[in-house]
Amino acid sequence: MKIGIVSAEPSGDLLGSKILSKLKEKFEDLEVVGVGDGPLVQKNISTDREILEIMGLVDPILNFQKIINFRNNLIQKFIDENIDIFIGIDAPDFNFEIHKKLQKKGIKTVHVVCPSVWAWRPGRVKKFNYVDYMLCLFPFELEYCANVNKQAFCIGHPLLDKQKDFENDEKENIICIMPGSRKAEIQNNLEVMIDGFNQFNFEEKYKAIIPIYKEDDKYLIQDKIQKHLNITFANVESSEILKKAKAAVVCSGTATLEALLAEVPTTVIYKTNWFNHLVLKNLMMSEFVSIPNIIADEEIFFELLQSNATPENIAHDLNSNLADYEFRKEMIQAVKAKLEKTNLEFFCNRLYEDCRS
Repeated sequence: MKIGIVSAEPSGDLLGSKILSKLKEKFEDLEVVGVGDGPLVQKNISTDREILEIMGLVDPILNFQKIINFRNNLIQKFIDENIDIFIGIDAPDFNFEIHKKLQKKGIKTVHVVCPSVWAWRPGRVKKFNYVDYMLCLFPFELEYCANVNKQAFCIGHPLLDKQKDFENDEKENIICIMPGSRKAEIQNNLEVMIDGFNQFNFEEKYKAIIPIYKEDDKYLIQDKIQKHLNITFANVESSEILKKAKAAVVCSGTATLEALLAEVPTTVIYKTNWFNHLVLKNLMMSEFVSIPNIIADEEIFFELLQSNATPENIAHDLNSNLADYEFRKEMIQAVKAKLEKTNLEFFCNRLYEDCRS
């Protein structure tokens, strides 16, 4: 059984690794081709995905032809390799065209992470028919998957399997700072996070630690923090820092779910260029941007977006989170209880039967 895969970012690498490990139990002779990083490197796939890290609305337009060429080369590679199944992880604007082309060739298509049509651009559900199997991370997403060609499954978020990694009763005077996993996110978010932490930490009672995922990020982060004595970075899993931290300042994304699992009161920020913000603001349907707030349907993590993401506001929310620590923790625990942990077994059985028929 030969599987093609495209994972655009670290959270996708984790998902892809989990799915492939489960499929290995069904398909003993499993070969993987495609693009990814992190734990997926063990599958001997390409790590050349810098073009997939381009974010926002302006940069993708400026690099449009490069992105199209990269995608077309991948499609041709999958066809030449005669893959049986294609798994696209997140990056729907990139992966759905691959689903479309490969499905026409009779290749089974799987998309992991349901596009957030409940939050913005609901018209994307029309493209769900290019996907044979949609794998959702949260139960509420299933109701948006009526257009899927065959079936949608809730597989649960892979971080739920790592819950024990986030558990620690002994908190230290640490603030976890997570500016994002992409270069553009680090460049847009880190400086204001640093300034906000320094305003909060004027008595120098706390230490800020930035977990880094990629070695390349180290030099970018190191350059920005070298003059700040109470801020450092660590090349470790983010859970190692979050489970010790009393509070966190994170870029909106998977990191907010990690903070939820670690039961850490968190300030969520997100900054992008003015054009991206203007367009996205008009497209957004959801009241909130962070996963915990969407699940809770209320703001348990204070969100500071764009011009509201100031050092003063970050410092103020850090102080509020620590002042009301036990109350905030109880709110977080209530939201955690809503998360439904499922497994991949039902999907793997269905895909196995489909491939045999």
